[in-house]
Amino acid sequence: MRNFSRRKRVGKSWRRGALIAPVLLSLVACLACVFAQQDRGTSQPQVRPRRVASASNGNTTTIKAGGNLQQAIDRAQPGDTLLLEAGAAFTGTFTLPAKRGGEGSANWITIRTNAPDTELPPAGTRITPAHAHLLPKLLSPGANAPALRTAAGAHHYRLVGLEIAPANASVEITNLVTLGDGSDAQNKLETVPHHLSLERCYIHAYPDQALRRGVALNSASTDILDSHLSDFKATVDAQAVWGWNGPGPFRIINNYLEASGEVAGFGGTEPAIPGLVPSDIEFRRNYCTKQVSWRGRWLVKNLFELKNAQRVWVEGNVLENNWADGQVGYAIVLTPGNGTGSASAVVQEVTI
Repeated sequence: MRNFSRRKRVGKSWRRGALIAPVLLSLVACLACVFAQQDRGTSQPQVRPRRVASASNGNTTTIKAGGNLQQAIDRAQPGDTLLLEAGAAFTGTFTLPAKRGGEGSANWITIRTNAPDTELPPAGTRITPAHAHLLPKLLSPGANAPALRTAAGAHHYRLVGLEIAPANASVEITNLVTLGDGSDAQNKLETVPHHLSLERCYIHAYPDQALRRGVALNSASTDILDSHLSDFKATVDAQAVWGWNGPGPFRIINNYLEASGEVAGFGGTEPAIPGLVPSDIEFRRNYCTKQVSWRGRWLVKNLFELKNAQRVWVEGNVLENNWADGQVGYAIVLTPGNGTGSASAVVQEVTI
């Protein structure tokens, strides 16, 4: 009887060991992965702190409705602030030119609403369409011209509290905002615009309008923060934010992003800059979605996609509303490819 009891106890101990061993092995494997990540050191993008606006060392100019906004931008010097009248509409393709100097936190050119900070959501809080009455409007006239674009080498611009949209629902546009140039005209790093920031901006198309892309992101050191990008859809690929010819780093943080094809991503087109890989990307705390009413009308593929990117940190995002249409209907797709069959595209060092 004693021998039987001993065998029974030994059997129970063996079974407990058989259950615990895989757990311990999994724990060891997880710890090994953690230490390996730490050993790699620079394998993940360095998390940059949120930019805190420094006191301007330049002039402040107010542009009222009917004023010449492009002229004011052309005349602005590093450190200047342009205050646009809240609710005023400015129609045209507005270009951010390259300026001499302007390096340093106090030398950004700021273009923003003249609504007081107390009426806007504070930095770190996402803007919504309900704030539109506080925002000046930059409107594209159509003819495939963006509402806002950068000149080669433009740098150190902050855009805060702006509404950017087509002039009306009938105009034809491919990219509503172009930061950098996705074409062969931008074929060397020296010409890439850099140090750009879109903060608390409302960027949108209209409900029945086909518009392929909210922000074409082909720049360097660029932030899209606390903004609302919506209604980007088409019968071909459409995205809220997409980049392919800019080196980064990029921070896309705390935005509402809505598009039919892919909500956001990088790659898929051969970059004009040889060997370029968009790098050091933070994609955090974004709300990525598609309108269910688009089903059967606009081309739908995925929510977040990387085709050429490295050192990417994806964290704390909501990804919802996807279905089988142009593709299977995945939420996240990681697949190297630049659309030309070349082997230059990589997707590597990604943490989700």
